[in-house]
Amino acid sequence: MKTVEAPPEMHELMEAIEAKYEEIFKTKLEFKPEESRIKLAGKNVMFIGLRAIAIDLKDELDSVLGEAGRNLLIYRLGQSFGRSEAERILPQMGLDEIPARIAAGPIWAAYSGFARIRFLPGSVLEPNENYFLLYEYPNNFEAELWKKEGRTATEPLCYFNAGYSSGWCSVAAGLELEAEEILCEAKGDKACRFIMFPASRRMEYMERLDEFGNM
Repeated sequence: MKTVEAPPEMHELMEAIEAKYEEIFKTKLEFKPEESRIKLAGKNVMFIGLRAIAIDLKDELDSVLGEAGRNLLIYRLGQSFGRSEAERILPQMGLDEIPARIAAGPIWAAYSGFARIRFLPGSVLEPNENYFLLYEYPNNFEAELWKKEGRTATEPLCYFNAGYSSGWCSVAAGLELEAEEILCEAKGDKACRFIMFPASRRMEYMERLDEFGNM
């Protein structure tokens, strides 16, 4: 597999999804500079430097809204992106099973240049209140670019990626899901680690952050 690290029982599924995405990029990516358009699977897309999100936008929002406001807005922006991409891409993939629809999101994020994903043991990919996902993002652009700028952090800062993954998975699972980063390379942790859970159980999972960070 090119894009994910997952238990052996998921390898066949992941490879099949990667093959579908390879076909989309080979056959449905069109460059039309005469129309000032780039189309992917029939929809308009654009190239944007990741630094604009990881550094420039955060700095601008920080100066206007403060750190808490910045983080919330970046998270909501990521959620919007994730939801929109899931609504656009999933109908073309022909995936009916919830685990497959969820897995398609991180793989798409890797093909889009955001991050790889590492699925960790303990996840429960059920479309109900038991849903739980424990995962890491190696090569996460937010943490990577933050460190390249010579910056440090005292708290996790990968709010766009947290929002993106929760937005996609909310559409894929038909649930209102939230994601929280519990470890972050930008503050010196060994990985960028996240948990995802039903929004209705947020307080319960917030009380268990240390448990998941030490796993």
